[in-house]
Amino acid sequence: MLAQITIDIVLVIWLSILTYLILAKNNLYIRKIKNKKDIKSKRYIIFYIISEDQKISPKNVEDAIRSAVKEFLGSMWLEISNPRVIIYLNDSNEGIISTNRAGYKAVIASLPLVKTVDGKKVLIVPKRTTGSLKKAKRLIGIR
Repeated sequence: MLAQITIDIVLVIWLSILTYLILAKNNLYIRKIKNKKDIKSKRYIIFYIISEDQKISPKNVEDAIRSAVKEFLGSMWLEISNPRVIIYLNDSNEGIISTNRAGYKAVIASLPLVKTVDGKKVLIVPKRTTGSLKKAKRLIGIR
């Protein structure tokens, strides 16, 4: 019985020393966020629309995309990704969707679910994803 108590005491002391050393050296395996900008960084998805009619409102396109994300992945991913159509060109049927880094794949995955916008059959095709708005504008021919 005395041997068991000494073994328990030695184990407790040994584990305490190891815990102290790990905490003192900051070798915790908790992922630290080094830069807050990484969380809020934007992604811009360049897309084009194949449709029956040329005139489609950007607001209606945004509503259709948001409902597709909500239908496919739920309202939580809709809030995380927060897709917004920031530029839409009616003459070439191209546009830019602004989203964040955490949710851009969710937006791309739910784009094929958009079947109609304002009762018109459409197909939204993602063309490219970039990290800067300047490059996205350049790719669709603005500036």
